[in-house]
Formats: sequence, structure tokens, C-alpha cells
Amino acid sequence: MKTYQSSTKDKKKNFFKRHWRAAVVAASVVAVAAIVAVSVVFSLPDSEPVTAPVEPPVVDVEPKVVMPMTGSQVGLDYAYDNLKWWDTLEIWKYHPGVDFVGEGDVVSILDGTVKSIEKTTLEGTVVTVEHANGLVSVYKSLGDEVSVHVGDVIKGGDKLGVAATSMSELNTGAHLHLEIKKDGKHVDPLTVLPQNDDK
Repeated sequence: MKTYQSSTKDKKKNFFKRHWRAAVVAASVVAVAAIVAVSVVFSLPDSEPVTAPVEPPVVDVEPKVVMPMTGSQVGLDYAYDNLKWWDTLEIWKYHPGVDFVGEGDVVSILDGTVKSIEKTTLEGTVVTVEHANGLVSVYKSLGDEVSVHVGDVIKGGDKLGVAATSMSELNTGAHLHLEIKKDGKHVDPLTVLPQNDDK
């Protein structure tokens, strides 16, 4: 009996017939690998380094200083190292604060704690607020009714009272006399307060 051996061409043809699934899988793997390689190449960063500085986000947590009154005008300004003429008393005297002339609400310039509330003949109703970093603000010539109590923890902009004529500076009219101290020493309030057209 005669036997025939298949030719090499037939062997290759039969091999692919028997293993066509493996060939499809291998081709798929090669195609996926090519897609991944192309994606990686196109997603690489530029070769040039970034020269612009990257600024961190600004987080403003410092309390803001606010004006003690709105719609007021500066009357008698600060004069601690020299004398100012006081119309009401008709004398030359130092003036350790700034007068904000006008009627309206008086607010705390910063977050703080109400340390005292006094009523005197010469200074009217006086509210003293202690702030951080050795800063103290003193609000004089307020009306009889105040909006805070001793020990209250308040925010900048919280109402303390209203400007009045309770201080001895009667010729000035309704006004707030504001004093600011830093570590126990008077400072010019206008150097602490924000620059504002309402002054």
C-alpha cells in the first residue's frame, strides 16, 4: 500500500487551519500593545521644562481691619506728639485719637473681646475692645445705649453703639472719638485703618 506524505505547503495550510484562534488572539494583543504605545508617546510632557513659577493658592485667613463708621468725615486728627486746638475747651491739647464726625453706627475695627464699658462726664460712653497682637481700640463719645456687654467676643464690623455728642468736644457735634493702642502705647488710628474714601 502506498502512503503519501503531505507537502510542506499543505502542512502550513493545515497548521493555520488548526491554530487560527491563536493567531487571532496574537494579532489582537499586538494591536492593543501598539495602541498603548502610541498613547503613551503622545501623552508624554514637553521636553522643555516649565519656566513660569507655579504660585500657590492664596488663602487669606488674617482678619481684615474695617472702618469704625461709614459716611463720616475725619474731624480732629491724631496729635500725640504735638498740640491741637480744641474748640469746645478753647485750649491747646494733645489729641490721642481721631474724630469721625457724623451720625450712625459705630462698629469694631477688628475681631476681639469687649474689655470694658464706661460712662464718664468728659468722654461719654466708652467701649474698649482688646484684639490680638497687643492691639486695643477705644471708642469714645458713644450714645447711652450700647450693643455689647463686657466679655463679649466680637467680630470686626460688629456694632458697638452709635456716635453721639456725649463727649466734651461739643462743638464737633455727633462723632466717634477713636483711640488705638499697640502694646499700651497710642498710635495714629489712620495708620491702622484701611485707606477708605469714607474717612
